[in-house]
Amino acid sequence: MIIYLKRNTMKMKLLNLRNFIPVIITGLILSSCSKDPTPEEDIIGTWTTESATFTSMVGNKTMTQYLIDEAGLTEAQAQAVMILFNSELQGYFTGTLQIKPDNTYTATLGGEPDNGTWSLSSDGKKLTIDSSTEEPLILDVIELTSSKIHLQGTYTEAQDLNDDDIMETIIVAIDWTFTKQ
Repeated sequence: MIIYLKRNTMKMKLLNLRNFIPVIITGLILSSCSKDPTPEEDIIGTWTTESATFTSMVGNKTMTQYLIDEAGLTEAQAQAVMILFNSELQGYFTGTLQIKPDNTYTATLGGEPDNGTWSLSSDGKKLTIDSSTEEPLILDVIELTSSKIHLQGTYTEAQDLNDDDIMETIIVAIDWTFTKQ
């Protein structure tokens, strides 16, 4: 009789385990169905500039070195010009950017409103901002999460820096970080 009880007890444990296995499998299937957001889902929202830094080059020289060598400024004068130049850039790249699910955006950067379209490459590594008023800006996506986006890119502008009636090409490398509101 003791053996009989032990067998029934073991059967009860096996039966309970057999009933529990489908519950475990169902839980595993349901949890594997939940997916992480895609880069396109992460990028949707309103973003605020956290930081923007710049490196400016004229030809193969930094802009500071160009101002010293070509414009005849002292190092202190060239650095003062660069502080003003970077401050102006900082203002231009500071503000908010609202990226919408319909691949349009609105922005207020540098106090100026803008709108246009955006697209993200299939691998999530390139963001193209196509403004209705300016040339498209293609940025490398360094990091993209649901709360932060880190972008890098270059902006090219032509200006006559030394008053010789010849336009110099200024290439500004941008390192830009936004946080989601």
